[in-house]
Amino acid sequence: MLWSRDVDLVVPLWQGGDNVRVAQGAAALARLVPSSGGSRLHVSVSDGSQTTVDGVRNLEVLAGILRQLRERVAHKAPARTLTLGGDCLSDLAAVEHLASRHNDLVVYWVDAHGDLNTPASSPSGRAHGMALRLLLGEGHPRLRGGGPGLPASRVTLVGTRDLDPGEQTYIRSAGVARVDPAELTGAAPHPPNTPAYVHLDMDVCDPAELPAVSCPAPGGPSVATVARALGTIAEHHDVVGVGVCEYVPVIEHDTGAVAALLGALGLTANGG
Repeated sequence: MLWSRDVDLVVPLWQGGDNVRVAQGAAALARLVPSSGGSRLHVSVSDGSQTTVDGVRNLEVLAGILRQLRERVAHKAPARTLTLGGDCLSDLAAVEHLASRHNDLVVYWVDAHGDLNTPASSPSGRAHGMALRLLLGEGHPRLRGGGPGLPASRVTLVGTRDLDPGEQTYIRSAGVARVDPAELTGAAPHPPNTPAYVHLDMDVCDPAELPAVSCPAPGGPSVATVARALGTIAEHHDVVGVGVCEYVPVIEHDTGAVAALLGALGLTANGG
């Protein structure tokens, strides 16, 4: 059964990772995922990029795009939303909005990377590697939302394996949970029916099976394992939001792998 939602946001944001090819990923995902009857908004994203400011590449452009996204989401005020990105900043506004609606929202960050850097800790200055830290209430003030950050206790990293030193330190100090996708094939770590958001970065899968991603990280789980984990989350929780990010369709790959991941979340008729 297809997952029903109020709004689909197609967000070809690429400046967070400085890889314009993920903009094509947003368009490709929009073709693969049928609308569930709600509205579909195609968000216009500037072609421009700029130099590093305050430790963040393309800060001015990103601040403007995120402001536009927050305004669009606030105007629609969806109860359930899907974001098709783009890089990992693409669904920032959607998660913030849903967290404001649900004070018990849990977030599954299904991603090979932690995205927990700050401008001070990031080796690259690329803001897509700061997305989750922004949701937790820390990071550059021009990129953060206006509300309080998510408590670390309501975030679970899934399949995360490529971490910078500052991210490793933060995970230990903040107590952010990390699980292997194989651990989620039968149970989830939060109470049943809790409202949940699933952020899926395609690079969580081993690039030997799914190489069509912006930042491949070897040594990951199989597509089938990730699909089963996503299915467990969907069955266990009231999923109120999903974001799919960092897909690079121009890289040769098995499109069946993408279909399996999308199907596991009820976004297409193809199950995992």
